[in-house]
Amino acid sequence: MSVHVELHHGPDSDTVEVFDDADLPAGMSGTYCYHLAAGGSLVILVDERGESRVDRVFSPTAWRSAKGDVWRKGLLLH
Repeated sequence: MSVHVELHHGPDSDTVEVFDDADLPAGMSGTYCYHLAAGGSLVILVDERGESRVDRVFSPTAWRSAKGDVWRKGLLLH
């Protein structure tokens, strides 16, 4: 699985940043997911057997859209 985040970089150019489970360290059985925080910040998380940790945070003005698994109310939604 992976999370794709479309970022704002300029008026005419956007880029997509990909967080792919295959890029996690060897031996880690985590899954990338995302959560929309208060104020519109996008939080990229790594879920590992029901526990999550923050990997990256994007400000509300830095991102346009996100696709992938969602972390909501302590649960990973597919």
